[in-house]
Amino acid sequence: MWQSIVNAVGGIFGTDQNDIDEATGLSVYEKNLIRSSWDQAMKNKKEFGVGVFFKLFAKDNPSQDLFEQLRDIPLEELKTNKKMKAHAMRVMASLQTLVDGLDEPELLMEMLRNVAKTHRGQKVFQRHYEILGEVLIAQFEEDFKNKFTPKMRDAWLKAYGVMVKGIMEEYDELGMQTHDSDDEKTTSSTKPTEPTIETTERESPECCKVTGLSVCEKDLIRKSWVHFMKNKNENATLLIINLFKMSEGAQDQFQKFKDTNPDDLVDDIRVRSHGLRVIAALNSVVDNLDDTDCLVDMLQHVAHSHHPRGPTKRHFKDLGGVVVATLDHAVGKKFTEDTKNAWVKAYTVILSVIEKEYDTIDGNANEDKVPDAEAKRNEEIRANGDVKKANTEE
Repeated sequence: MWQSIVNAVGGIFGTDQNDIDEATGLSVYEKNLIRSSWDQAMKNKKEFGVGVFFKLFAKDNPSQDLFEQLRDIPLEELKTNKKMKAHAMRVMASLQTLVDGLDEPELLMEMLRNVAKTHRGQKVFQRHYEILGEVLIAQFEEDFKNKFTPKMRDAWLKAYGVMVKGIMEEYDELGMQTHDSDDEKTTSSTKPTEPTIETTERESPECCKVTGLSVCEKDLIRKSWVHFMKNKNENATLLIINLFKMSEGAQDQFQKFKDTNPDDLVDDIRVRSHGLRVIAALNSVVDNLDDTDCLVDMLQHVAHSHHPRGPTKRHFKDLGGVVVATLDHAVGKKFTEDTKNAWVKAYTVILSVIEKEYDTIDGNANEDKVPDAEAKRNEEIRANGDVKKANTEE
């Protein structure tokens, strides 16, 4: 598949609705069907995403055990569970990037590679992706009834099949297991703390008690974000280039970009791919400014997914300045001082959640080390005692 995708790069996609993309096998018409149905679904993305995962767990209950935070929750309670909503939003954001990449085979390839890499060690196998595809289609059919036509269904099945095939090929490249066995058991990870944010008392009753943002400030954030997203591909690259230039050591976190002049990475598809993922995460933040439970849970997930990779709290702090600077450049004169202050306030909340979760993770890690250290000391004491005893006997 990868070779066919790469071969298609640089080709000129025709405007004929019947033109076939050699990389995906999708016609222009089929891509348009996918985009139009997806756009409709995203008008209620949280409800749509929760519906998909409710169907997934109902159809394949063992899949629920893959999610440590969700495994002990009764199925009937999942639809209103805040952690379920947060996970659904993350997956919808991921699918959005894949839909966005339908016309750019190399970008799509990079996105699929990342999907495979992020699931390394999580015991997510081919059948899980296939079942997710089935319930995704079922959710479309439930929500849109006859408006989700057979041609739309066929287009989605074809596109999703390409995605699964690409992910599995990357699994093979990485030496990952593609199929499970009867004795596979899920493993747990550090459990995120309950969603809390340190805040001070706000005087205005219009301010959110959790974020401190007023209705007006949220509106400024959303309007500037809409403007930013009009050129999201260009801005995605700019965001990462700015990160490499403005945050010391940030570029070194990416082995593939290390020791390269940031200005030489402007046309690198991998830079844009990562930038789009960051933008997808930020988009979920903007979408959930009024749903603080979901917002905090998503940010805790960000902390847990990044902590093992090396980014520090300082890198996240630097990212706030990078986001504001990139917005300022992209939005231009419409990025007023009030808008900037609203973003700074919002990112302060984002940072506080991530930093607190980093502290929790570090605290748990230190607690795990204590028994090991005690065991080592006890072993040394026993060893010394044995030596002394032997010397006495001699």
